[in-house]
Amino acid sequence: MNTGLRISAVAVAVSLGWASPALANPKQDAAMREELAAMRAQMQALAARIDSLEGQLDNAKARAESAEARAASALAEAESAKAAAAKPVKPAEPAFAVNWKGSPELSTKDGWSFKARGRLHLDAGTVSSPGALTNPSLGGNLRVRRVRLGAEGTMPGGIGYKAEFDFANSNVAIADFFASYSPANAPITVRVGNFEPLDGIEQITSSNYISMLERATFNDAFLNSRRLGATIAYKGKGDEWRAEAGFFAAHSLDSSLDNDGWIGAGRLTWMPKALGGQLHLGVNYQYRDFASNISGGTSTGANMPSVNQLARYRARPNSQLTDVRFVDTGSFAARGDSILGLEAAGIFGPLHVAGEAQWLKARGYRAGDLASGTDAFSNSNSAVVPVSNPGFFGGYGEVGYFLTGDTRGYKRGDGTWSRTKVLNPVSKGGLGAIQVVGRYEYLDLADDALVNGATNNFANGTSALAGLATRLGRGGLQSSYLVGVNWYLNDYLRLMLNYGRIEVQGGPQAAIVDPASTLPVNQRNYGVNVLQSRLQFDF
Repeated sequence: MNTGLRISAVAVAVSLGWASPALANPKQDAAMREELAAMRAQMQALAARIDSLEGQLDNAKARAESAEARAASALAEAESAKAAAAKPVKPAEPAFAVNWKGSPELSTKDGWSFKARGRLHLDAGTVSSPGALTNPSLGGNLRVRRVRLGAEGTMPGGIGYKAEFDFANSNVAIADFFASYSPANAPITVRVGNFEPLDGIEQITSSNYISMLERATFNDAFLNSRRLGATIAYKGKGDEWRAEAGFFAAHSLDSSLDNDGWIGAGRLTWMPKALGGQLHLGVNYQYRDFASNISGGTSTGANMPSVNQLARYRARPNSQLTDVRFVDTGSFAARGDSILGLEAAGIFGPLHVAGEAQWLKARGYRAGDLASGTDAFSNSNSAVVPVSNPGFFGGYGEVGYFLTGDTRGYKRGDGTWSRTKVLNPVSKGGLGAIQVVGRYEYLDLADDALVNGATNNFANGTSALAGLATRLGRGGLQSSYLVGVNWYLNDYLRLMLNYGRIEVQGGPQAAIVDPASTLPVNQRNYGVNVLQSRLQFDF
């Protein structure tokens, strides 16, 4: 529109300029020129005004465009803020993860972990009194078998640890207490501390996962228990086999520090998946040198110290509810012993089978081996110097079946039983897992080397006949027929019921149980009934 005004004004001025020569009258011509000059001035003023208005219009348009741009920017920011508000904010990554495995387990990405652990085993039951034997430890009893608290976990660099303390029956004892090291991408594990010295599968397995209330009696008799030591293990490809060797002191971490006893041990296990299930075959060996228990005298000179290396093997009747042992070798002079064990097991769905055997050979002293002869063992009036190296044997075989279709747990690579994962726990409306187990055990602690060995009972005025009866009562044979029912309410809570018929031949109680028998003491037979239950909880 401004351009049109300018064109019109110029057109008027031109038309006036062209018309002026046509005026003949000079006065009119002068008047016309003055009028034309005035009009030109007006036109110039009008053009200036138009230019001013155009500038103002351009400024207004620029401001409008700027305002529009700011509005669009503000709208975009608002939309972005709205979208950001609608999108969920990702929380900050926690410093550690928490998993539930019976108790909270804390872990970090860089390899730290910590988990509290513990167990409670509460036993109740009865052990019958055979024949004429009376003992306050027999009959009904209630016992807190285990109360353990501890922790386990890992550290960066392949380091692991485990520490447990047992507080049962007002005593404090150290259970597993060790550190381990497994280099990255290497099949080697080193352990140092207090743990089982490579015994058989049942002894090494946690008491939370064994099938009966108590382990096989040969473990009790042969003194298989935790020791202070170190091992190194090598796992084969796919965890199909494991070889482990170790060196231990003759004592555990919480016992007195015997001066020179030691144990060398080894275990080899093969764990293939075959025959539609999981198989386990193993062999274990221990060479044990007893502590010399030197007392009195000096190491040189005529006053020699007494060296009292004594062995004793005995076992309870498949129950810790009594202190009575129906089979017992008594103390005899021995430098040490060796144990060879075989293991076999298989898991086929709800069915499992297992068996173990161990042979123990003691390295007995002979009369005259020491300068002081049998007097070196005078601290025990019933101590025997055997005529040769006594040998003993123990073993068991068992079959178990889950009526609910569950499967017994097994830790492949370690060669031990592990936690049973309950398919339908009671907490989810299920029946839990119900398992029935049958087992036969045999323990032979009788050996002629002890029966015929020299004893110093006669020094106290004991008759030769009584002395013979004492020797015949050493050791004994024990057969156990056991049945058990285990009800797993969930992975961490189990109720157990065991019944056992224990048949004994000979042993230190035979003469008391059947005093009227005319048979030699080591040929007298009697039986004991054992019924016991357990409430077990672990985490």
